[in-house]
Amino acid sequence: MDDQLEISETNKEKNQIIVIKKYKFNLWYITNSTKVFKCTEYKTVKKCKSYIILNDNNKVINYENKHTHPGKEYDAYVSIVKHKMKNEIRKTSILFDINPKNIYNEISEEIGLIFPEYNSIKSQISRYIKKQLPPDISKFNEIPDESEYYINERDENFMIFKNSNIIIFQSPFQTELFIKYNENMFAQATYELLFEELKKNASKYNNNNIIIIIVTPKILHCDFEKGISNAAIKIFPNITIKYRVWHYKRSLEVQKNRLCYNEVESNHKIYLFYKAITIFPFINPEYVFDIYNYIRIICQIYNYFNFLNFLDYFNKTYLYKYDIQYWNYYNDINLITNNASESFNNYL
Repeated sequence: MDDQLEISETNKEKNQIIVIKKYKFNLWYITNSTKVFKCTEYKTVKKCKSYIILNDNNKVINYENKHTHPGKEYDAYVSIVKHKMKNEIRKTSILFDINPKNIYNEISEEIGLIFPEYNSIKSQISRYIKKQLPPDISKFNEIPDESEYYINERDENFMIFKNSNIIIFQSPFQTELFIKYNENMFAQATYELLFEELKKNASKYNNNNIIIIIVTPKILHCDFEKGISNAAIKIFPNITIKYRVWHYKRSLEVQKNRLCYNEVESNHKIYLFYKAITIFPFINPEYVFDIYNYIRIICQIYNYFNFLNFLDYFNKTYLYKYDIQYWNYYNDINLITNNASESFNNYL
């Protein structure tokens, strides 16, 4: 089985494996000694339940072959080619001398018959090259005015925003880079400073410099980041904080996979309990504690130990660490998403 595996990566450079050059598996979660990959068709209408487990040496421990769909040989080869090309690009110290077409030609001779056309992957490879941090940038004024993606020494993505009025630092690496090469650069990367700047710029003045309109934000949609919400409340005391439901559900899914995946998948009662917790953002908050305690009692009676660990995580995180009113939308169903603003941001 091991000789039928190909190591690859997703467009976001996450781990991926390809089996018999037909089926793609994306990394699902990691334990202390194993990596679990799930078929990429599990979120489609096919709802494929196939998965594969590897050890630390990328040797197959278990392959659950339950594919409900035909293999996609061409798509698999596209992923393999892009991965091989990115590997060659990573080995190059001078990015500006890279000729992607030459790399493509060399890999095509190596792989053989089934091979995607160069034009089908050209734009993605070009974007990948642009994302790499140019090795000759040593000063702040050498960074292009247009926002670009870079990768730091820890292989983390970040973007630099250059604006005559404000600079937003998205990683400690950026701050270190700017301070090191620009003596006059002042950086205080705090959320409070950002909100202060937003508050100042939101005020409208007349010709006599008298404030005639003060714009105060009513709602802040954000991730489950207390630093953001606390800073927003300090600068805008009357603001309403709403943590995004997507992050709530995603966090629960990650912990479920890590703590009690087998119990949830094999026990219908536990599965229903898990689903009930995922919809807590839409339930009257007065009932959340009662429902949680009921589920916990049942799990204690039947010794569902793994799911009890999941309940402990939920209790510490969402019942005590975060205020329920920030992630519950029972009385604010119209505020459930900020998709419109994020779409507009992508457009900009």
